[in-house]
Amino acid sequence: MKAVNLVGQQFGRWTVISREPNTKQGWSTWLCHCECGNKKTLVGTVLTQGKSRSCGCLHREMCIERSTKHGHATNGISPTYHSWASMLARCNNPNNTSYPDWGGRGIGVCERWSDFRNFLLDMGEKPPNTSIDRINNDGNYEPSNCRWATAIQQRRNRRQPKPKSTRKSRSPKSSSLRRQL
Repeated sequence: MKAVNLVGQQFGRWTVISREPNTKQGWSTWLCHCECGNKKTLVGTVLTQGKSRSCGCLHREMCIERSTKHGHATNGISPTYHSWASMLARCNNPNNTSYPDWGGRGIGVCERWSDFRNFLLDMGEKPPNTSIDRINNDGNYEPSNCRWATAIQQRRNRRQPKPKSTRKSRSPKSSSLRRQL
């Protein structure tokens, strides 16, 4: 029985380019081009029965679409998403090295911003060369107290350092010398 000519036909994302030699078992094979640019030789029945719709790119895209809620983690993590995740970690995770200066001081994140989509709606995309800044450094991360700020703006908006102790500490050497005298 002669194989049906599939050249030029499309099956999912595959377009059949040319006929290839049969397999050892006698199955007709076809060189196919995927929409993403990959080429592969496939058995004709795999195409005609819908068992292959792409080289794998369709599956990857569908997995990303199913697991992505906001579109900011498809190709790595976006700068906006990274800022949001870092903010949450500083305030909520006692194991985070920055926790003592944020969450440990009582700085929190408003409930609305526990969802990245709300944070994105309120703050917008992170502009280049900026980071999230709290206008009132003792206030929480919330829409009315946050902005995207440059490093210069951030330096101008620091909390006051704790006053240094007025008592001078003695070095161990000086106290041992005094004892000897």
